[in-house]
Amino acid sequence: MGLSREADVYICGPAAFMTEMKEVLARLGVPPDRMHFELFNGSESMTPGVVAASTRAPHRPNDDTDTGPLVSFARSGIAAHWKASSYQSILALAEACDVPVRWSCRTGVCHSCESGLVSGAVVYGPQPLDQPADGNVLVCCAQPIRDVVIDL
Repeated sequence: MGLSREADVYICGPAAFMTEMKEVLARLGVPPDRMHFELFNGSESMTPGVVAASTRAPHRPNDDTDTGPLVSFARSGIAAHWKASSYQSILALAEACDVPVRWSCRTGVCHSCESGLVSGAVVYGPQPLDQPADGNVLVCCAQPIRDVVIDL
């Protein structure tokens, strides 16, 4: 498949992706004035990896109320109760517990936070652009509707 030199190419994504795509398009002969880019996220991930992301050991949050759905972070060995008035998402609860978790967008767009949903059920707010893979959850925009176990 050839790409016409008169074609305009529009790329939207994170900075690193767009840099790589610009190089690929240049090798394909697309003139720079035909390349159009829009940054997908404002910056790189604030917590770019699971390894060494937290300096504190995972713990229950200070305001755990012992009511509401229980959110268990399986790998971290921490369980805390969901309090909708305190946490916008499971990610926010994980952060309050110092559970290492990867994330970037907080809106279900990038899927950086996609983690295994061992058991339980969630709802999304906001709705992600694409659903996670079967058996997974986007912790950045998920709220539990009953007890859940997350592979974090």
